[in-house]
Amino acid sequence: MATTVVTGSFASIGADLAQRSIERVTRALQADLRQLDITAADYAHWDETYEFVTGQRPDFPEVYLTRAALDALRVDVVWILDAEGRTVLALDAAVTPVSHAVAARLSYYAPLVSADVLPASAMYLLRMPDGPLAVSVARILHSDLSGPSVGTLVFGRYVGPTMAERLAEISQQAVQVTFLDEQEKWVASLPEKMREWLSPGESRPEQLVITDDEAVVTGHVLLRDMEARPLAVLSTTVSRDVLQLEQRTIKSVVLALVVGFTVAVFVLLVLLYRSWLARAATQRQHLEHELKLSRLVRRDGLTGLANLAHLRRLLPRLMRRADRSGSKLALLHVDLDQFRHVNDSLGHASGDRLVVAIARRLREVIGSRDLLVRVAADEFVIVAMSVTSAAAVDALAHRLRMAIALPLEIDGVVQSITASIGICLYPDDGVEPSMLLKHADIALHQAKDRGRNNHQFFKAEMITRLRERLEIERALREALERDELYLEYQPCYDLTTLRPVSLEALLRWRSPSGTWIAPSSFIPIAEQSGLIVEIGRWVLRRVCWQLAEWQRAHVPLLPVSVNVSPRQFEQPGLAETVSMLTRELGVDANLLHFEITESAAMQTSAAYLGALHTLRNLGSRILVDDFGTGYSSLSYLKHLPIDTLKIDRTFVRDMAIDGNDAAIVSAIVGIARSLGLHVVAEGVESAEQAECLRALGCDAAQGFYFSPPIPAERCQQLLEKLKVQRSSEPLRLRVLGGSEHTDVMHLSGPADVRDVRA
Repeated sequence: MATTVVTGSFASIGADLAQRSIERVTRALQADLRQLDITAADYAHWDETYEFVTGQRPDFPEVYLTRAALDALRVDVVWILDAEGRTVLALDAAVTPVSHAVAARLSYYAPLVSADVLPASAMYLLRMPDGPLAVSVARILHSDLSGPSVGTLVFGRYVGPTMAERLAEISQQAVQVTFLDEQEKWVASLPEKMREWLSPGESRPEQLVITDDEAVVTGHVLLRDMEARPLAVLSTTVSRDVLQLEQRTIKSVVLALVVGFTVAVFVLLVLLYRSWLARAATQRQHLEHELKLSRLVRRDGLTGLANLAHLRRLLPRLMRRADRSGSKLALLHVDLDQFRHVNDSLGHASGDRLVVAIARRLREVIGSRDLLVRVAADEFVIVAMSVTSAAAVDALAHRLRMAIALPLEIDGVVQSITASIGICLYPDDGVEPSMLLKHADIALHQAKDRGRNNHQFFKAEMITRLRERLEIERALREALERDELYLEYQPCYDLTTLRPVSLEALLRWRSPSGTWIAPSSFIPIAEQSGLIVEIGRWVLRRVCWQLAEWQRAHVPLLPVSVNVSPRQFEQPGLAETVSMLTRELGVDANLLHFEITESAAMQTSAAYLGALHTLRNLGSRILVDDFGTGYSSLSYLKHLPIDTLKIDRTFVRDMAIDGNDAAIVSAIVGIARSLGLHVVAEGVESAEQAECLRALGCDAAQGFYFSPPIPAERCQQLLEKLKVQRSSEPLRLRVLGGSEHTDVMHLSGPADVRDVRA
């Protein structure tokens, strides 16, 4: 009886299979257009796009809408309208103006596209001379999503043979596109049942399955344009050979199950009826428990994705499958940049919700056969199957970073987070699972070393650089223990009096062999390894000790600025340590200035802001180093307890001959003046630079023109020279710090600057 029931049900299996096939094709089309939505939203929210529409960036198309860019994004038509719905720009895939026929159709659709409320639809299709055009529409706003909108950006892809090939690859189904031309006539002959289904004026279902053919079963789905009129049909086929094989297999399995079940039931009823009931219940409970444990072992509890343990078990199987098919695999190790700041500012619950949202975005970008794994709190690994080329993987990594970077609202707060990605290929970069995971991780670290928010492919030389980095880290730990580190001090000079007003403590390292290691070689490694925290404590104690030594020598004291890493602020008790050291060594906290980078100044955690305010309350001053090279937002200047801006040397170097650099320096000085801040220029190497800075109103400067970094002994000689200067009219020396000038000593007049330089 069971066999008869199963056989009878096969009448509908073919139709169901065709129905599922066309649904997979439809989902593949929707996924393809969702990526187009992401791309259109990204371009629409560029400040450059906003400025182009408002007439401020006429070179926008030549710079940002190149042939290579449109090919990479698979964009066939770029259409930009102003706020009134008038066409500003209309380009085809060759980056040339669209034809008159296409332009006329675009003008026809302009009122619909630029309307405040678009028709509710999963996809928007336009009837064009060259066939259906799928479009994504985005309102043009500033990069911070502020309004009002100045227009509309439309990216379009033709739903034609090229897209059919891509949908076939994604859905693993044969795909065909048939569409109506501009006279609403079908461009290809249609079977009788399809003509009846598509007859004008008939109410019809959106999908059709045809089972008459003895060789295949076909499924069709109707696509409508923005005016809800029939426009195109997506079709797919299923071979009846597959259905017949499934039918024979299912019949055999059902028959075997029926016979086996009958025999088993008979034996159990006769021999073990009573004990069977108890054992069955026990075994059922045990099986359910094992299934739950298996799911827990293989799945991440937060996102439901596969975990690292499951990836390690599954990866060998995927590698063997790739070997059999002659294809490649790509491992993409994704790490969210600065994710801990989300946890610090919003809490771990919000961080978890952000991770879940990012996991959902990643799943939407990758292919349906690709594997997504969560391997750590803010890290994912994607195994991309059947990789065709490194360029395809590069494009996938770019799409992943774009999807992650889209603003996301978590608990009422809009978050924007970026990601770094390390990539390795199988079998090019390794033939063992552990080796592939290791190489993807090495490439990820390379991406982070290059400033985050980028992706890097694994290269063999990365291992050499990693070993060198580990060797420097080991030697640096030993150097700290063996007291190989030392400090030099670079004076900072007032540009009006040409007298030193402060010192900057600079870390130096000379190995036992006498080799001098540049700070640019070991400071980044100390930052990445966390060793910078211990080094920072050593520098702070050393500076306080040196100030105490100069104080005992009865020489005039100048404030000393110390560079502080963001990692030091992450550790509790920085301000308490400063207070303890100054009391222990008898040093005035006013003599300690702290330099933070511009990126560190953007931190907004409560612990970070609290530490800055506590340092200010002790009497110390806060300086922003390398100003002008970091974030474009200057809002932090009015919220943080900052006293001084240090102009980066890149602007100072050419300012005497480059009007742009001089304008930037002048702007920085103007900003500082309006906020009551002091300005110090770094890297001054000539009298022309010093005079130009003085003319622009800069307060002070440091650089090799005044003095290179010098040892503590020569600094003491410099301070002693200040002590012995005399003049008939005393001149009060100013010390940089906040909005006030702190009186440290009296100098006796305009001495020759060469007498006070070291």
